[in-house]
Amino acid sequence: MTNFTTHENHVRVDFFKTSGKWYTTEEVVWTGPYDHWAITTHFAETLHAHLKQDDGALRLAGMTAVCLAPYSKYAHPLMYRIPERA
Repeated sequence: MTNFTTHENHVRVDFFKTSGKWYTTEEVVWTGPYDHWAITTHFAETLHAHLKQDDGALRLAGMTAVCLAPYSKYAHPLMYRIPERA
């Protein structure tokens, strides 16, 4: 497994505008367990924890997040549209 960082539970997440144009890449701490099958749920929870602001809104709202190598035994590329609020 290739890693974006030296920390095994950190993953690379790319964010894209609604037009499909790349916007930024961030290192995100994967908060879900490694050996659980519900990685789409864990990806959403991980992003909400990473992007949540003090006022409850999410940074990068409306953008699409893409993680090609999630920290999971059942890893496969994931996409998630960031909502306005957590």
